[in-house]
Amino acid sequence: MSEEFTVYCLASGSSGNAILVTAADASLLVDAGLGVRTLKRLLEARGVAPSSLSGILLTHEHIDHVKGAIPFARKYNVPLVGTSGTLQTLFAQENRDAPHRILEAGDEGGIGAFGVRSVPIRHDAADPTGFRVSFGSCSLAYATDTGIVTPEFREACRGTSLIVIESNHDVHKVQFGPYPESLKARILAQNGHLSNSDACDLILSHTEEHGPVCVWLSHLSEVNNTPRMALNYWKKRFRAEGHKTSPAAVEVALRDVPSLVYRTHSQSVQLALF
Repeated sequence: MSEEFTVYCLASGSSGNAILVTAADASLLVDAGLGVRTLKRLLEARGVAPSSLSGILLTHEHIDHVKGAIPFARKYNVPLVGTSGTLQTLFAQENRDAPHRILEAGDEGGIGAFGVRSVPIRHDAADPTGFRVSFGSCSLAYATDTGIVTPEFREACRGTSLIVIESNHDVHKVQFGPYPESLKARILAQNGHLSNSDACDLILSHTEEHGPVCVWLSHLSEVNNTPRMALNYWKKRFRAEGHKTSPAAVEVALRDVPSLVYRTHSQSVQLALF
């Protein structure tokens, strides 16, 4: 069996989140925070028929992760996969259901040709999770939105080909920025969002224990972060830790347009960014 494993970032931000994973003739989405027509166009541009998806993994029920989930699942008969808390809350807020499969936090199962593990995270949602998606020896660990890096997610990153981790904000920009104090507190809370510093902590600890890895910094705030700021923070951090060169291949996923592509057995990162 070919182990060619491709991951496309279709969008990553508060206006919408969607990741497409393909391997051999199989494919699935992680989150569906874009409209149905947009998702259809983006999938077909990458050679994927919407009805051929094995499933749509849902991290939680916030609109930027589920905007197209129910109508897409109903139209193309693709199952939504998530915890019972996420699915029940989503169906209640939409007042309709869709084909679905429950995968509780901590559980593993086969979704088409993929192995999927649902990973507990921390966020102000009903029952949020990250995911580890595997195909053969290739795997992806995905967590956005989460206020802390949970031990379960740290474990899920072991042996992965690609880590997609939230790098939502610069703490200083949040603290001294224009948001009301209640929103600042929500962002900075343990069930809020990860900062640039938090994401760098994960990358450094992971590479120290497990060696180089590809990382996508994702879900950047439009107000409290920029791609350049996130990358510069990473550069300062790994140099402060005594590394002359980056111990990980780190890129930034763009907020509202397709951006990054990861392929096994190919050079998929722009090391010139460092």
